[in-house]
Amino acid sequence: MLISGDANNASIELSEREGLNRKGGSEFYRVTLRENDFEASIRVYAFDPMDNSLPKFVLGLAAEWNGWDGIRTWSSLEGEFELSCEHDRVGHVTTTATIYSNPLGHGWTGQIRFDIPAGELESVASGVSEFFAVT
Repeated sequence: MLISGDANNASIELSEREGLNRKGGSEFYRVTLRENDFEASIRVYAFDPMDNSLPKFVLGLAAEWNGWDGIRTWSSLEGEFELSCEHDRVGHVTTTATIYSNPLGHGWTGQIRFDIPAGELESVASGVSEFFAVT
């Protein structure tokens, strides 16, 4: 599943979902951030006891595609993957994706920033929901 912006060759790729789509499968998936010559990847723990899932976050953004105030932020349970989204009220959502090799410090951090056209949020939400769907 690829989430990409409308400029600067930046993208977030969600992959290695094999265990996510069946009960008893892996509770991890991979996030890869790319922008021009930069690429960083990390395994992310998918378990979410608080029902604060990435699909729920992105579906919430899509429901308010016409704009919201401030910055909306989502983080994985163990903090290794984070998204921040800000709507400019003229049709773009500035998205900052960050991954941490050690969310408690003493590790590396990878970050990209790009704009998603607000009209594409529904398609992004659909793709993310499908990626995490349990069959």
